[in-house]
Amino acid sequence: MIYLTGENVFTFNSGTEFSQFKRLQAFNEHGWPTKLLLRNYNRMLAKDIVAHGLESANILNMYDYFQEAVGLPRKERPLRLLKSIALQDYHIVGIDNNSSELRYQGRLLGKIEVMPETIGLIGSIEYLDTLGHPMVKEFWDWRGFLSLLETYHPDGSVATKQFLRPDGSVALEVTHMNLNDQIRPTSWKLLDYHGKNYFFDTEDQLYTFFLNEINATEPGIFISDRRTLDQCVANVILAPKKLAYIHSVPFADLKRKQRGILPIYQTALFDNSFTQVVFPTKTEADDVWQTLGLMTRPTVAFDSWVETVSKPKTLTAPKILIYVGRLAEDKKIIELLKCFKLMFASDQTLRFKLQGYFSDLAYQKKVEQAVVDFKISDVVTFVPYAPEVELYQEATLFLNASTSEGLGMNLLESLAHGVPVVSYAVEYTTGELLKDGENSVIVSNKTPSLLAKKALALLKSEDEYQRLAYGALQTAKQYDKAAFIASWAPLVQADHEDFGG
Repeated sequence: MIYLTGENVFTFNSGTEFSQFKRLQAFNEHGWPTKLLLRNYNRMLAKDIVAHGLESANILNMYDYFQEAVGLPRKERPLRLLKSIALQDYHIVGIDNNSSELRYQGRLLGKIEVMPETIGLIGSIEYLDTLGHPMVKEFWDWRGFLSLLETYHPDGSVATKQFLRPDGSVALEVTHMNLNDQIRPTSWKLLDYHGKNYFFDTEDQLYTFFLNEINATEPGIFISDRRTLDQCVANVILAPKKLAYIHSVPFADLKRKQRGILPIYQTALFDNSFTQVVFPTKTEADDVWQTLGLMTRPTVAFDSWVETVSKPKTLTAPKILIYVGRLAEDKKIIELLKCFKLMFASDQTLRFKLQGYFSDLAYQKKVEQAVVDFKISDVVTFVPYAPEVELYQEATLFLNASTSEGLGMNLLESLAHGVPVVSYAVEYTTGELLKDGENSVIVSNKTPSLLAKKALALLKSEDEYQRLAYGALQTAKQYDKAAFIASWAPLVQADHEDFGG
């Protein structure tokens, strides 16, 4: 068995999660049994798994495991049919489509929230004291069982969390107390697990216990993709192999690599519990090896794989520039908008579409204000995040101003659709994935004006555009599923065991 360790299947996932999803699919289809082991509690997980096209049988969540809810089928729970609310005594008063009030003889007893994306199904109930302060809140799982009970301190902060089994018994209790003037979880109690109680100081300790339980049942290779989980994986006992996959760049300063790495990479790179450290490109693996002097030389395996379209894009109207990915400051979205502003001044038939999710509200406001200030509101569109990206199908060029990528899954996906990339030079991506004059145009002098100049020049040369579009597909074909599996085979095929495929 191969185990991928992760935090969650989020509503909004990053490249790390998408990399895991692609690996999970490829490994299982190839005949290497693989599961994704998740740490975070997520009462909407069953819905999110379906939304991202994943197989629930290949995903195991820690809370589901301890709550004995693995494989539980969904049963819709209309809020007006709950046995816990006797409607002959209590009244549910609708406020809007998403919320209602629970009242008894006119007094407000609680607030009811409808399960997101449903009509009339129970999501949560918050019970209030006589002063209107929250006392207890019930959270219902998407599959239709009462999953979590929260109680509160007088100031409204969380006091306890009880995670329930479908039969209503308590599987896990988390206590929150004042620690250094902050209310935070301080005790994790796993109750009646195989007839015993267990106590932990942190969620990560509980997750390590979970990983060890899984490995004791069926030993396997563990792959850590999240630096927040490296220590948990490092502490797994008697695993045949433990791999740390590093998707991004660990150096604190790319221009002065000798200054060392960011602290979050310390465990992955220097804990001898890991059999191997894995990078998406040889250039990065060699750079880390030479700079840090690791005891074991890092190796390389593909970060993702793609299926290519049959034909490259042609340079026809309308000309749509795109960016797909996390909308964050390190991705330099405002510089992309500056670039487009200059391009639009030269060619007012151009349009710019960006798809993804904002890293935080403050940055979103900066970006939205930049669109207004640059007077491009009518020709710039922000497309909502979606698990499946359709924007590549209408794209003419992919613009990229990020300067730090492990590989760049969004860039690879663009190439797979026959869409050339115009990008700042990106260490570890330029030369390995993006090849100047072959599938992309690379801008070494990283300024929005030069990015715009190079992009406009490409859009004016149909022959050059078609050559790069063709080259984009040829590059992407080197990252197909077969190549992906071949890159991983030396790492996950045990010396004396044939995983099949």
